[in-house]
Amino acid sequence: MSGRAGTTNWQAQIKPGDKVYVGMSGGVDSSVAAYLLKSHGYDVEAIFMRNWDTRDERGECPSARDYHDVQRVCAQLDIKCYQIDLVKQYWNNVFSTCLDVFAAGQTPNPDILCNSQIKFGVLLDEIDRRLCTRGAWFATGHYARTVKTHPDQVNLLRGVDRRKDQSYYLSGVSSRRLSRAVFPLGSLIKSQHVRQIARDARLVTAEKEESMGICFVGERRRFDKFLAEYLPQREGDVLASNGRVIGRHRGLFTKTIGQAASIPGVSGMNGKWYIYAKDPVKNCMYAALGRDNSLLFSNNITAGPAHWIAGTAPEFGPDNRLELDAQVRDYISVRFQDAQFGIASGQYLTLYQGDVCLGSAPICSTTDTARAIDE
Repeated sequence: MSGRAGTTNWQAQIKPGDKVYVGMSGGVDSSVAAYLLKSHGYDVEAIFMRNWDTRDERGECPSARDYHDVQRVCAQLDIKCYQIDLVKQYWNNVFSTCLDVFAAGQTPNPDILCNSQIKFGVLLDEIDRRLCTRGAWFATGHYARTVKTHPDQVNLLRGVDRRKDQSYYLSGVSSRRLSRAVFPLGSLIKSQHVRQIARDARLVTAEKEESMGICFVGERRRFDKFLAEYLPQREGDVLASNGRVIGRHRGLFTKTIGQAASIPGVSGMNGKWYIYAKDPVKNCMYAALGRDNSLLFSNNITAGPAHWIAGTAPEFGPDNRLELDAQVRDYISVRFQDAQFGIASGQYLTLYQGDVCLGSAPICSTTDTARAIDE
């Protein structure tokens, strides 16, 4: 499977004068996406999603600051800007789902849910409904590409910049939704192109630092303390693989698989202890000594239900890097050729065939660590 069946040049997807709504976050990536679209003669208008409404520890609302930056860029580009309030939808479709996963001792991915349920779900519907432009193009600053396979079907491809590739976060979106997507940054290298384009265009976000936080947490707050405001903190034991109690935890959601256990007064010649498994029934965590400990690595996982971007599962042959042992209904058992570090239930397995992203599935279990607990 490759790009030779069509073009990944986003300019070939749309015609001059076409209406394009660009999702803007207040960062340099979406600002450059809007600039490129405007400079190529498209009818561009900006959309800012308001997903969260609480203030940070300094009494400031990060969302308000970001929207202010969006408005400043839109003024520079002379394009209209709309703010769409999706706080309720985000809470119901993303945040509450993540809380349930965290409460079960697993590790969700809010970004995948946000893209599939909100940005390319509710937001697209709201654009059509409120702005009466059904079928208009929707652009974002994601580092990803698409190639048309049928009139309303596309393949999702990795971004050319492998360090910034964000196809993983789009793996839960359907091909039908992606057929309306435009990714102007998909063929660009951020370090070489995007910042320089922003500087040359004198965009006010050209030197803005990249946001690394989850939108509902912010960048200055400790994640476990944030979750403690919404989930009960049930303390429990941290055990070594032989069952010896080596410490205590303050809730299963406070640590994820592969994370340092941070157990005071307990050390060894090989270094730190790392979480390799959790038991929600017993409310305990299991830790292994040393980051290279085999208990932290898994060869086999089960994931599901699977979301296939094309709508149906592809056929896998013996030459694929990922060897699928079995697929029962919507669940997949995968055996990796090389053991993978720190795989956590709730995270997403994403499958690729070359550069084409086929889809994804939330991880249910890692069979290697499950056996280790029994031992």
